[in-house]
Amino acid sequence: MGIKEKVHALKKELLLQEASRMFEEIGYEEMKLSDLAKKAGVSMGTIYSYFHSKEGLYLTYIEHQIDAFVAELEAKTAHTDDAREKIRIFTELKFSYYMQKRKAVEKSASNNPLFFNTLAHEHSEGFEKIYRFLQRCFMQLNARIDRQKAQRLAYAFNGFGDGYIGLWLEEGGDLMRYSDEVCELFISMMKGCCR
Repeated sequence: MGIKEKVHALKKELLLQEASRMFEEIGYEEMKLSDLAKKAGVSMGTIYSYFHSKEGLYLTYIEHQIDAFVAELEAKTAHTDDAREKIRIFTELKFSYYMQKRKAVEKSASNNPLFFNTLAHEHSEGFEKIYRFLQRCFMQLNARIDRQKAQRLAYAFNGFGDGYIGLWLEEGGDLMRYSDEVCELFISMMKGCCR
């Protein structure tokens, strides 16, 4: 990679970092590209050349968050072979991400009942890593489950957690208090249907 490409990549990363702070502090709806340009000391044209639109910037932000989540999940679960523990870590990490990023997602999630499905569809590569991780956990929990059933369980479990996140976005409070409940409830339902 030449110097010009390195400068381009660095400038894009710095813009994304500043936009991330803004999304997380004031939310997508309130964030203005003109404010980002002012804070970053660049022109609006520069932002458009990297991200094409506010929505493009937001999608890049989401992709960045998914990649960071997957990397952190892999690091936090590397020390254990216990599938239950991995599922617990996954749930706690997922919930903590949403709590930290509430402002960045709350309007989008409350205005779109299919927000979580859209997220998974538009960012399928990152979500596939998550689904494969969960699939392996479910196969380890029950050796009689084949790959297809484990994949369906992975999608269902992720959606199950999304339901709790949706409830939390409506009611507020501490999302982390539901972490154990989500894991135990789903695992007991899984055992009941996978005998």
